[in-house]
Amino acid sequence: MRLISRSVLREVWPPFLLGFGAYTFLLLVRTIFLLTDFFIRRSATLSEAGWILLLSIPWIVVLTLPMAFLLAVLVGVGRLSADSELVALRSCGVGPRGIYRPLVATAGGLALLVFFVYNAVLPRANDLLSETMARMAATSLVNFVSPRTFREPRPGVTLFFDRTAADGRSLEGVFLKLGDEDPSSDRDEVVLARRGALRLEADRLWLDLESSTVHQFSPSDPSRYRVSWNRSQRILFAGDVGRESRSRVSYEKGLRSQSLSELWASARRARGESGERYRLAWVEIHKKLAIPFACLAFALVGIPLAETSRRGGRGSSFALSLAILVIYYVLLSSGETWAQNGTLPPGLAVWLPDLLLVALGLALLRGLGRERARWRLTAPRLEPPTREAAPAGRPRRARLGGFLHFPAILDRYVLARFFSAFVLAFLSVLLVSAIVDYADQSDAILRNRPPLPAVLGYYRNFLLSIGDQAAPFVVLIATLLAFGALSKNSEDTACRASGVSLHRLGAPILIVAFLGAGAAFWLGDTVLPLANQREARYRNILHGKAPDAGLRTATERNWHYDSSGRIWHREEGPPEGSTLLSPSVFELSPDFELVRRTGARQAQWDGRGWLFRQGWSRSFAGARETSYGTFLEEEVPGESPRAFRTENRSAGQMRYRELQQYVRRLSRTGYPTEALQTALAEKIARPLLIPMMVLVALPFAFRLGRRGALAGIGVGLLLGMTFLVLSELFSRLGSIGALPPMLAAWTPNVLFATAAAFLLLKLRT
Repeated sequence: MRLISRSVLREVWPPFLLGFGAYTFLLLVRTIFLLTDFFIRRSATLSEAGWILLLSIPWIVVLTLPMAFLLAVLVGVGRLSADSELVALRSCGVGPRGIYRPLVATAGGLALLVFFVYNAVLPRANDLLSETMARMAATSLVNFVSPRTFREPRPGVTLFFDRTAADGRSLEGVFLKLGDEDPSSDRDEVVLARRGALRLEADRLWLDLESSTVHQFSPSDPSRYRVSWNRSQRILFAGDVGRESRSRVSYEKGLRSQSLSELWASARRARGESGERYRLAWVEIHKKLAIPFACLAFALVGIPLAETSRRGGRGSSFALSLAILVIYYVLLSSGETWAQNGTLPPGLAVWLPDLLLVALGLALLRGLGRERARWRLTAPRLEPPTREAAPAGRPRRARLGGFLHFPAILDRYVLARFFSAFVLAFLSVLLVSAIVDYADQSDAILRNRPPLPAVLGYYRNFLLSIGDQAAPFVVLIATLLAFGALSKNSEDTACRASGVSLHRLGAPILIVAFLGAGAAFWLGDTVLPLANQREARYRNILHGKAPDAGLRTATERNWHYDSSGRIWHREEGPPEGSTLLSPSVFELSPDFELVRRTGARQAQWDGRGWLFRQGWSRSFAGARETSYGTFLEEEVPGESPRAFRTENRSAGQMRYRELQQYVRRLSRTGYPTEALQTALAEKIARPLLIPMMVLVALPFAFRLGRRGALAGIGVGLLLGMTFLVLSELFSRLGSIGALPPMLAAWTPNVLFATAAAFLLLKLRT
């Protein structure tokens, strides 16, 4: 390899590796959170969590490799152009080929790598990931059902349990309603157990119960009632989980997850059956080739653009890479829609972004070797005469370090550097997250054709959630870049020589960070809870499901667990209204045994309680029935009809006050609330990580500033990874009770504040 080629590649590889690492890490954040939850709650071993993480990487790598290479070309060639090294090469007789040759060759190698991953690794990884997640969801309590919620794992079966055992797999206080799938069946069976566990044996999913009591009842004849007790009981939940999961994966396997040979077979099968599926199959065939070719297209357009943006520095290169990525993926997604509708042939629709980039690159190449006048001779500018300066004396020092005049000129200068870096980093996080998520959702969107407001609504709420999660990381990167630039240009030295300490220099960003923490808390308390609910509903629409799918089905909404520990059930009826049809009330003991059961034909809310009409009541002592009687009318205390319309929401979907009241209410009933208390404390602790990131970044920025922006990004990436992993780790430890909730929520803040204080004390200000 020629010396010039090695020099060019040395400029490109560092930003490529940093960009690839940053993009890949940002897109793996949600997967890391999920796997941390699996591991801490003992739903998965370390090897299982690592296997899932490994299977999640190929699809991200397919997209981040071209993105990182575009950024590397713009940054690397832009640096050579900014320092006039390209002019020096031309003066030595080295033309554009000397730059194009190594970069195009590297782009070709990356294109082959992307093609191999896209066609050979990704389809198999998607199959294994879907099957692994399906099998883990079968036995993982975290993914199966939450405590004190009613879920219908299959028709005719409703499951409820009071709490999770310490092992993360066992259930304590199990309530199981077994019914016939035939609505006309006269069968009612309820099983209560002190403890249960889901077990997968030979592809069969079993629910093993200990100390269970079975109540069998005929709704048409309330006098017929049978109670039996079992030391242990086993109930079959699914006959063949492995086969069902594999068949479900095979049925739901989209065209995007198929290999090139499978796509050709799908296209041949759909040729005479469905014109739309035939076009979609060819869209995916062309994408298997067009996305790898994007590496070459990015190289062809990136080299001339990097030279034209030489005066803007790396910030302009970064912004330019974002603009190109937006244009490319918008055209790619639009091309898929045009091909699906038959507006354009699939080949032209998919290859259109690459063709436009290549055409633009060839057009810019014509003027690449032409020299431009870079210096302009101008007459010296005469300054107007000034008044005689006052005798030099001791400068007056501003009281309180100048804070009374905030923001001063220096503050505005520093904040301008910070906000320019923050906007670029924040937009890159949102853009890359949206691109990869759309690539993941595009198969479902093209298949189900959701309305445009649903797609836009989903991504509006999705980006709000991503922005909240990435805000501390982005602030860290922006602070490193802003103060790193000041340090590299020796502006911090000039400030210290003028009597301005580094602490005072960083004060404006710290003040803005505290204001940002307040804004983050306000958004997390008012906007994000509703955004999380809307995101889940819009996602269901994108996948062709009902908006509330996965939240509560119609059958599940007929159940309610009130604040006094009773379970209420009604038959399907009008959800709005003050009448319950065929209501039943189950009163439970602290040992989760049924002590009283009341049923009626109808119940009416009278403002104070429920008036049961034409009903019956039974009392029990363990597995023995102690009394039975009927009544025409009986007053039963209970909650208002609104309780049956209330959705069970997670901690992230509640406001601070709402979650605080919910925790207090559950604590009075003896329910373990460690996870909810940890989430409550994190609603205050998480926003304060934003100023903590500024304090940590300041000493690193001034120490690494002279090494350039890439060193700052690399350090920021490592610190951000450490922060996210530690934060999620302590959060999960608090949710299972291994740490006190306050300690689990505030430990990351304390650790980073301690590290920041130590580094700031060691810094010469």
